Amino acid sequence: MGIGGGKITGFACESRRALLKESTSRGAELMYNPASMLLYRRHLKTCRHRKKGQNFAGCKCPIWIDGILNGKRYRRALQTTNWEKAERKKAALESGREDGGSRTLEETIYAWDSYLVTQKLRESTLIKYRRLMRQFVNWADDQGYILLRQITPEVLDTFRASRHSIAATTSLKELQTFRGYFSFCNDRGWCDLNPAKKIKSPKIPDNRVVPYTAEEVGAMLTACGGLGQEHYERLRSRALIMVMRHTGLRISDVLLLRKDQVRDGVVQLFTKKTGGHIFLPIPREVQLALGCLPLPKPLVRDNGYYFWNGQATGKRLLESAERTLRSVFKRAGVIGAHAHRFRHTLATEQEVADVLGISPVIVRKHYGKWSKARQDRIFDLMRNYQDDAIASAKQQEFGTSVVRGQLRRVN
Repeated sequence: MGIGGGKITGFACESRRALLKESTSRGAELMYNPASMLLYRRHLKTCRHRKKGQNFAGCKCPIWIDGILNGKRYRRALQTTNWEKAERKKAALESGREDGGSRTLEETIYAWDSYLVTQKLRESTLIKYRRLMRQFVNWADDQGYILLRQITPEVLDTFRASRHSIAATTSLKELQTFRGYFSFCNDRGWCDLNPAKKIKSPKIPDNRVVPYTAEEVGAMLTACGGLGQEHYERLRSRALIMVMRHTGLRISDVLLLRKDQVRDGVVQLFTKKTGGHIFLPIPREVQLALGCLPLPKPLVRDNGYYFWNGQATGKRLLESAERTLRSVFKRAGVIGAHAHRFRHTLATEQEVADVLGISPVIVRKHYGKWSKARQDRIFDLMRNYQDDAIASAKQQEFGTSVVRGQLRRVN
């Protein structure tokens, strides 16, 4: 198919018209000759050549393709206005059809996305996967890669190299996502190998998070007292920090904490991220901070939650809490502060690993099985940790010296 005098040379347009006329006259669904996939311009409303019809190719309107692929009607935009690039994409589609058929990237990614939905993944996780795959499809389409079988380790290397501005940890996460996607396709016989597994994982630099000091935690609690213009945010921010400080829970778990999950000084819940069932003791100071919390706005009746009003989405609730914490950290003058650092401050697992001379992964795998004795040890460990933490916080906040439940005024 070529361009002459601004028009597609006769066969393409006439064949398409003939097929349309024949199918329509029989009152049947449009059936196209598999030997012919046709390119044409789909003129925009603003195109001055619109009245000349789709056989006119001398403009810059989007190019579409129409035909049969893998036994199904295939009609869609090729995301280009360049005829040579459109011809290359057409050739790729036709070559896949000739060797027995090959699925397109778009349909395999759609199938993978549907599979992920059935796995009940969190919406935030699905958004991240969809964003990456949308970027990958747009890049592949621009490079002329339409079929799944065209994606090789070299193609993935080129795509990843085009994303040189992302961090090493992000690059690793994206590679893991690609491994999951191609493994899904390989299990269904859509591709012969997993090209992402041929790529070596990037090295992640050692970036240990520094735990908070007692002085920093005390400064945060003090900053909560001057936050905002009313007690609502002050009480909420103080309780939020104290719960994370003394339990090491993720902020997402704290924000969805229910009142019936705190009984007799023990927090009982399933963690949102891993689904693990945990029991954590909390000191009396934390219980009092939770008990003083006002109802989440705009509620007038208790809904059973400490921080959630039952209306906001999880994403909006998290954004609101992080915004409040940023104000607290700024007022406290703590550099590089974020909610997850409280988990690093409560690094009991790392201490166990250091004692045994093994990695935390091995601790979780071989020494993390539940037993009553283990739960008792966790309770004792948490109680001792919380006693020391409370003593240090009081010393910083009130200028007292605390020795295991005894207060002494510092002169």
